[in-house]
Amino acid sequence: MLQFVHDFCVENKISYSLSGGTLLGAVRHKGYIPWDDDIDIMMTRPDYERFYRLFNAQNHENYKFIFSNNEKQYFQPFGKVINQKTLLCEHYDRKIDSLGVYIDVFPVDGLPENLTQRQQYWKKIAKLKNINTLLYEKSNKKEKGLKKIIRFILFYLLRILPANLFAKIINRCAIKNPFESSEYVACSVFGYGQKEEVPKSIYDKYVLLDFENKKFFAMQGYDTYLKSLYGDYMQLPPAEKQIAKHDFEVYWR
Repeated sequence: MLQFVHDFCVENKISYSLSGGTLLGAVRHKGYIPWDDDIDIMMTRPDYERFYRLFNAQNHENYKFIFSNNEKQYFQPFGKVINQKTLLCEHYDRKIDSLGVYIDVFPVDGLPENLTQRQQYWKKIAKLKNINTLLYEKSNKKEKGLKKIIRFILFYLLRILPANLFAKIINRCAIKNPFESSEYVACSVFGYGQKEEVPKSIYDKYVLLDFENKKFFAMQGYDTYLKSLYGDYMQLPPAEKQIAKHDFEVYWR
C-alpha cells in the first residue's frame, strides 16, 4: 500500500513524508519498529488537499481515501488510505463499517506566529480532541470515579451528534493559520501535541530513506522532527514499553 501511495504521489507531484513511528523505524531500523504495526505518513496541508481530491477521483480498484468530509461514520480528524478488499475492526465503542487495512495520512498545518497565541491554540485544539474522543470511547483506563461516570454519560448523550462533527471542527480550526505563510508548523489535528511544533523550513526539501528494502520520502529536517517527538530517538525504549499500541482484527471482504 505504501508503495502504491508513493508511486501515486510521485506521478502527481505531491510531496509526502514518513511520520511518527514509521519515520523513526526508517531512521533507526531501516524498516518497521519491531513492535509497531501500522504506517503513518504526513503531508503539508496544500499537498494533503491535492491528494484527497485526486486520489479518489481516479477510482482505484483496491484503494480509497476516507476522511471526515466523505465518510459520515469517520470520526478521526485525519485521513486514511484503506484497502477496500479488507475489513478492519478496531475496538472502539463506535464503529466505522467502511474501514479496511489502512495507512494514516496526517495534514501539517501552520501555527500562529506569536508564542502566546501558539500556546492558546494548543490548549484549544487539545480540548476539541478530548471532546472528540467522547464520540467513540465511553471509557478510559486512566479515568476513575466521577470522571469515569461523566465520560460514560456524555458518550451516550453525544450519540445524537454526527460521528464526524468534531473531526470537521478540529480541521476548520487547524487551517485558520495557512501553512504557506507560517514560520512554525505542526500536525496539530492528532499526535503528540506541542511536541509536533517544528520550523516550516524542515519541509523545504525531501529525501529518500530506506524502509523494508524499499525507499520512501521523508522531510529533509527529519532529525529536528524526531528529536522534538522522541528526544534521543536512537535509544531503544525499555523492554516493557516495546509493545504494539493498536487493538484490531482484520478480515478479507
